[in-house]
Amino acid sequence: MRKMSSQNKKGGKKMKKTQMDENKLRKELRNQGKSKEKSEDSVSDIPIGAVDISSKPVEEIRLGGIEGGATHSTLIVIDGKGNKLTEIKGPCTNHWALGMQETAARISGMISKAKEELKLPTSEPLDCVGLTLSGCEEEVTNKSLTDTLLKEHPNTSRDYFVGSDTLGSIKTGLSDGGVVLIAGTGSNALLINPDSSAHGCGGWGHMLGDEGGAFWIAHRACKYIFDDIDGLAKAPHSIDYIWSAMKNFFHVSERHQMLRHLYVDFNKGQFALFTKEIASGCEKGDPLCLLLFEDAGKVLAKHVEAVYKKAHNDLKLAEGGLKVVCVGSVWKSWNWMKKGFTAQIRRGQVVDELTLLLLKTSSAWGACYLAAEKVNCSSVKKVYKEHSEVIYHYKRNL
Repeated sequence: MRKMSSQNKKGGKKMKKTQMDENKLRKELRNQGKSKEKSEDSVSDIPIGAVDISSKPVEEIRLGGIEGGATHSTLIVIDGKGNKLTEIKGPCTNHWALGMQETAARISGMISKAKEELKLPTSEPLDCVGLTLSGCEEEVTNKSLTDTLLKEHPNTSRDYFVGSDTLGSIKTGLSDGGVVLIAGTGSNALLINPDSSAHGCGGWGHMLGDEGGAFWIAHRACKYIFDDIDGLAKAPHSIDYIWSAMKNFFHVSERHQMLRHLYVDFNKGQFALFTKEIASGCEKGDPLCLLLFEDAGKVLAKHVEAVYKKAHNDLKLAEGGLKVVCVGSVWKSWNWMKKGFTAQIRRGQVVDELTLLLLKTSSAWGACYLAAEKVNCSSVKKVYKEHSEVIYHYKRNL
C-alpha cells in the first residue's frame, strides 16, 4: 500500500515518521518492564478506564491507532480533529505468536516512541488507542490484552479498543460497513453489516486454506514443478521459468534441497515471498505464472460471493453496490488477477453489483477512528474517500 503524504496540510509542517528497529525496541521494552511507571512521580493522576474528554480542547485530545500484522505494525497518532501528528513503524504485534506480555510491551514501546516524537510527558497517557491486530478475533483474548496493557503499562493510554486487523481495514476505507478482502501472506474476507453483525470466509491459515494469498500461490507453483517432474500430473504450461526461479530464490540446485525450506527451516512469510518471482514471471508473459494469478483472482472472487449472500440490502443497493476494501501485497498484482476475478463474478451470478477499493494508506487510520468512537470523540473528521481508490466496478445485467 502506498504511504500517506508526510506533510501536515493544515500547518505545512513535516509529519514525523519513525522506523523502529526491532532489536533496539526489545531492549527498550525490557528496560521499561523493569522500571515501568512504579514511582510516584511517574504515575498519572487520571483514572484509568474513566475516560471523559468532553471538557478537553479538541486540539489537546490525543488518539492512537495501531495496525498490527504478523511481520510489522504501524502506529498513527491524531488529535481531536483527526489531524495526523506522527507515525511510528514497529515489529509484529500478534499475541498468538508473542504472548500477551510481549505484545503489550511492544505496543507500549511504540506509543512511548510516539510521545517522545511529540514531546509529550511519558506520564501522560493517550486518551484512547485503537488496536486492530492480527490474531485479535476473540473477545476473551481481546479483553485480556486490554487488561494487560492497563495493568502493566498504566501510563500508555487511558482506554483501548481492540479488534481484528480486518476491522481496521474496513474502518479506514468505509463509513457504514462493507467487506474487507485480505490477500497478503494469507487470505481472509470479512463482512460488516450496518447493524455491526459480522460474517467471514477463510482466514484459517495455510494448513486449511488461505486460498489466493501469497503462500498459496507460491505453494501451488512449487507443487506444479514437483508433480510435473515426478510424472504425477503434467503442469498446464511449461514449468521452465518457475523451476529456474525457484532454484534461484531458494538457492537450491535440485528438489530434495527444498525439503529444508518446507520442513526444517520452514518460514511461511519467507516462503510466501517467492510469489514476487511469480509476479515477475507475469510481467515477462510466462503462461504458468499468469495462470497462477488468474486462479488466485478466481478464488478471491469466491470469498466475496460467500459473504455477499449475508450482506444487508442497504449495502448491496448503495451507489456502486457492495464495497470491498482490498488489503495486502497480492493486490499489487491486480492486473494479473483481474481476468480470473471478473470471470468468476460473472459466471457465479451471485453478485449484482460491487466496487473494489484499494487502500492507499495504513489501516492504522481505521484503528484511530475506532478509538475516537470508543470515547465519543465526534470532532474527529473521517476522510474515508481519501484513503482508497476504485480499481474495479461490476454491475450485472438483470
